[in-house]
Amino acid sequence: MDSRIEEILISEEEINKEIVKAAKWVDQRYKGEELILVGLLKGCIPFYGRLMTAITVDFKTDFMVVSSYKGKIKRAGKPQIVTDIKQDVKGKHVLIVEDIVDSAYTLQYVKEYLENKEAKSVSIITLLNKEEGRKVDLTPDYKLFEVEDKFLVGFGLDYDEKLRNLPYVGVYKIEKK
Repeated sequence: MDSRIEEILISEEEINKEIVKAAKWVDQRYKGEELILVGLLKGCIPFYGRLMTAITVDFKTDFMVVSSYKGKIKRAGKPQIVTDIKQDVKGKHVLIVEDIVDSAYTLQYVKEYLENKEAKSVSIITLLNKEEGRKVDLTPDYKLFEVEDKFLVGFGLDYDEKLRNLPYVGVYKIEKK
C-alpha cells in the first residue's frame, strides 16, 4: 500500500468483480442499439478501459474533457468543455462513463449538453457514487460502489494529478499542519 494512503477502501479484486456485473448491465440495456461510450477524462481512464473490454455489445468510443476546478480543489463556477466529443450523438444512446459522482455539477452540465445534441438517451455509469457530496438532483443509472464523503484516490482518482495509477481506491492521508 502506498504510504500516502490511510486505508484501502475498495480492492482491485472488488473493482474487477463489479466491472463484470456492470458490463452485463450495459450488454442487456443496449443490445441491438447504437451506443456511444463517452468517458470524462482523465479520471475515467482505468474504469473505462476495463469496462470496455468486458462489454460484448457493439459501441463507439469518445471522450470529453470538462473542467470545473481552478487549481487543486476550488470550484471555478460553470463547467467548461475543454475537449468536445467527435461523434455525432443525434439519435444514438450515450453512456457517460465517470470515475466518481460527487457534487454532480459537472455531470449534470454534460448530460444536458449531450441531450441538447439530440441523443436518443443519455445515461450515466459511475465507478463511485458519493451521495453525501451531491449538490444537484442527479442519480447515476448504474453505480458500482457507494462511498462515504472522504478524499479518495487511486483507480483514476487523483490528488494534484498523482496517485491515479493505484490499482485500488484508497483514502488519502490528509496531513494536519
